[in-house]
Amino acid sequence: METIQDIDRPDVMGTPPKMASVCEAATSALNAAWLKITTDDNICSSIHIRGSLDPRETWGNGIFENSRYFRFFIRPMGGRRYYSPDDPKVTVELISMGSGMPKFRKSTSNPGVAIARIKAWLAKAT
Repeated sequence: METIQDIDRPDVMGTPPKMASVCEAATSALNAAWLKITTDDNICSSIHIRGSLDPRETWGNGIFENSRYFRFFIRPMGGRRYYSPDDPKVTVELISMGSGMPKFRKSTSNPGVAIARIKAWLAKAT
């Protein structure tokens, strides 16, 4: 059985994801012992930030969740499907974290402010 792709989806035929520039800004601004930042437009525009304050070799049994880990999502504001630079507001949310990590309040702002909030949270968490 062949998978049918929506040809209007932004990531089909080599078109970069709509949030690629926001992802690049996050990649250059954020720093942790282990960090992986990805973006795509598969179902909707989003950026997934996964990281740990601990080096990978110190994770108990090599398991990500056994570290001081965190997972953030950055998505277009208001449940919109795709990001648009014409209306650049995004929602940033901490969706999962290890024990003992500080709280993070979900918020909506422009991408630069969202990334700065994550950076400030990382500084507070260390």
